[in-house]
Amino acid sequence: MAHAPSKRRNIRAKRPSLFVLNITSMLDMFTILIIFLLKSYSAEGIILTIPADLYLPYSTTQSAPEPGLVIELSKNALIVDGTVLPVNLDEIERSDSLLIPELLENLTARVRWYEQISAVNPEVDFTGRMVLEGDREVPFRLLKKILYTCGQAGFINQSLAVFQKE
Repeated sequence: MAHAPSKRRNIRAKRPSLFVLNITSMLDMFTILIIFLLKSYSAEGIILTIPADLYLPYSTTQSAPEPGLVIELSKNALIVDGTVLPVNLDEIERSDSLLIPELLENLTARVRWYEQISAVNPEVDFTGRMVLEGDREVPFRLLKKILYTCGQAGFINQSLAVFQKE
C-alpha cells in the first residue's frame, strides 16, 4: 500500500534552512548604553576608603581632594597610610607642644623614601600632598597638632576629607 506524500514535509521544505540575525539594532543599543554609562561615571577626584568607625564632618565644598598620603584620625587611633602609629591621643592632646614626634619620624622617613625614588626616577616627584580623614568628634586642638606636624615634615599640600552636603 503506497502512501501519498505528506503535506507536512512540503511545508518544511519551503522554509529557509539558514536563520540570519540582524544585529545592527542590538549594536546601536549597546553603543547608547556604553555612552550613557561613560557619561554618568565620574572619574573626578580620588577614592577614599573610610573606616566604619570614622565619621567625617559635612561640608559644602565643591573641590575634591587630590591624591596623596592618607592619614586617618579616629577617636582612638592615628593611622598613616594603613600603619597604626603607637601614640596615645589623649596625651598628645594634653601636651603643650604642637609637634608629635612619632608622626614626624614616620613622615620624614616617607619624605626620604620619596627623595630616593625621585633620584632614580625623575618622573616620580614628591608633591607634599596629604589627605586627612578626621573624625568629627576629634577635638580641633588635636587636629591642629597633626596638621602642624605634617607641615613640618614637608607635607604642605593638605586636604581634609569630608562628606559633601547636597
